[in-house]
Amino acid sequence: MNTNVIYILHKNGAESHYLGLAHLLHQENLQLKHREFSIAGKLFKGLIKGKPLLFKKQLINIGFFIQLLFTKNKKIVLGIAPFDHKLGRLLFILKKHQIYYHSSWTCWDKSFQPKPTNKQKVYKNWRYFLEEKVLHVFAVSQQTKTSILENYQLSPSKISVVNHSLHEAFLKNYKQDKELNTFLYVGRLTPEKGIEEILDFFIKNSNLNLTLIGSGKLESKVKEVANKTKNISFYPKITDKGRLATQFNQHQFFLLNSKKTKKWEELFGMVLIEAMAQKSIPIASNHAGPKEIINNKTGYIFTEGDLEETITAAVKIGFSEVMATAAKESAKNYTLEIISKKWKPILI
Repeated sequence: MNTNVIYILHKNGAESHYLGLAHLLHQENLQLKHREFSIAGKLFKGLIKGKPLLFKKQLINIGFFIQLLFTKNKKIVLGIAPFDHKLGRLLFILKKHQIYYHSSWTCWDKSFQPKPTNKQKVYKNWRYFLEEKVLHVFAVSQQTKTSILENYQLSPSKISVVNHSLHEAFLKNYKQDKELNTFLYVGRLTPEKGIEEILDFFIKNSNLNLTLIGSGKLESKVKEVANKTKNISFYPKITDKGRLATQFNQHQFFLLNSKKTKKWEELFGMVLIEAMAQKSIPIASNHAGPKEIINNKTGYIFTEGDLEETITAAVKIGFSEVMATAAKESAKNYTLEIISKKWKPILI
């Protein structure tokens, strides 16, 4: 067994959520490897659609699970949605290993959950997992930590708040002038991100300029609107962090118009800290994540449905260099150096 390796075990992989941990382990000369537990569908997709790299990745995941059955004491950070029934099977496979849990979910009283269930066995497995099996819980927000402690019997010392961290590209000074009355959205182009409401507002307000960057179910609609609306621009998803940072740098305001559903709300909002690091003032709906990131000195938080009023007020006030600078300073709380130290319990 290689004791110099720490594994992330996640449903679909989320490497951007573990930049701080990767930084810590690099400093400690340890390796970080990512593995996934949602395998069957992707294995089939890789085979049927002729995607050899995807297929190979699933074979690696399968090999990892076989390894787990015949080894012990591997250090594994598990990222799994609250009350997912798959935890029961994973507990059997992981029973001989050191397990840490990582979660951004903010409601643990069963009133609002991403994996609804009425099976008591599922809840029993989760209680055992959190109260007995897990060595330490890494909560992405303070609200996550508070809710877990209110609903489970854990010592406060067993759970730490470890936010997501900024990629270094967003901390560079690109020194580009921001254009007047410019707004940016980066992320999934889906209904729960409030895209249609954003489009409607800027169609009616041609004196304001909007750029949308991303992909998703509403991409064709966004393209159509952008093609016939002079003040709205669209770019496909940008993966290069430096290019993305320059986009934040060019725009005065950043929009995150999240809409709460029965199974989802904005739990952190990495794009917020990325925008703030480039002095793009955030305007976000009052979901759990944005409320912990933004205050009245660093941006605007609004109640769902009040997007139009909030943008109008922000434009009336104008771009505030003081607020933009405060946003940039606040974003420095999420640097790799700061966040990496919060992952320290994993080395104990």
